Amino acid sequence: MKIYFFLSVLLATGLASCSKKAETTVAIADTSKAQPEVLQIKITPEQFKNLNLSLGHFREMAINDEIKATGMADVPPENSASVSIPITGFVKTIFANNALPGRFVTKGTVLATVESIEFIQMQQDYFQAVAHSVFLEKELERQQTLSAEDIGVKKKLQQAEAEFNSNQALIKALEAKLKMLGINIATLKKGETASVISLVTPISGYIKSTNINTGKSVTPNDVLFELISKEHLHVELKVLEKDAFRIQKGQKVLIDDKRLGDKVVGTVFLVGQTFEDESKAINIHVHLDNEQQEQKLIPGMFISARILAGTRTAKTLSESAILRESDGNFIISLEKQNNKEVIFRKIPVKLGANQGQDIEIQSVEDLDDSTIIVTDRVHFLSGMGGTDED
Repeated sequence: MKIYFFLSVLLATGLASCSKKAETTVAIADTSKAQPEVLQIKITPEQFKNLNLSLGHFREMAINDEIKATGMADVPPENSASVSIPITGFVKTIFANNALPGRFVTKGTVLATVESIEFIQMQQDYFQAVAHSVFLEKELERQQTLSAEDIGVKKKLQQAEAEFNSNQALIKALEAKLKMLGINIATLKKGETASVISLVTPISGYIKSTNINTGKSVTPNDVLFELISKEHLHVELKVLEKDAFRIQKGQKVLIDDKRLGDKVVGTVFLVGQTFEDESKAINIHVHLDNEQQEQKLIPGMFISARILAGTRTAKTLSESAILRESDGNFIISLEKQNNKEVIFRKIPVKLGANQGQDIEIQSVEDLDDSTIIVTDRVHFLSGMGGTDED
């Protein structure tokens, strides 16, 4: 019995010991997470002199309030065209010199020809309707004469008028359809028929895509060619919901793309009035101020831009005062200087907008305008004498 009691006490003591160790481990881990790391840099006065550092202060300056946006180059709907054919047929000829993607073509250029039995039948129906109209016209005149002499029946006159007018409507409709297919009605009235339909360009522009080959069967639903005109290229940007209320017509836009030039400026021309369902963004229509740069745009190319939504006052430093490292951006302030040591503090900061060679410094509430900042050669200083501040 004493043996069992001894074992029970020993087991309880062991469990309590393990539990205390676990609690201690957790407490240490939590403490280490809660302690922020603030790095001090201590160097000697001689090192400070040899580094030849420049010191300065925050500068209050007006900077552009910029809204970042992305989008793409595009053309207005009237400068984009699709070439189709309103009846069925087969591709007979493709003019390779005109139909290749990237080729510039003028309005009215023939890209290809299509053979169509339906097209020939339509012309046949037209000639038959024209021939029948001669008979119907004579019959109408006869019924009008009989009616005037009180010999004919008015019902027959009305029937003759209806048939004549119906046939005339058929002729007009066939003329409109054949004109849509490229037939010259004056030539058609002379009795000349056409066996093929010419596909012509509705606008002057560049061939974007060619979707046919010789012998291919085509229908009214098929887009055979796509064209774009570069006369009125523009930029379509998307701005998120949080910034949408700050966008106004007439604001300037800076486009960051060396392919277009060193300084590319545009103007907000239209502001969308509805949000897209998924992205919750509005579309911004931008025209470039320089027409030569506008012509360098390629529809569909990605665009990164900054919309200037006014100015505001902010604390800034020169770019050379920023220490950029893998774990963030920092500035270095002078904390203490005497004949024994010079102490600096490495401070994490959040950067804002650029203004020339200066950059906005955010999250510096604990630093005032009297704080002395190292304004250059900060990368030399960052690797010297670093210690964690208590």
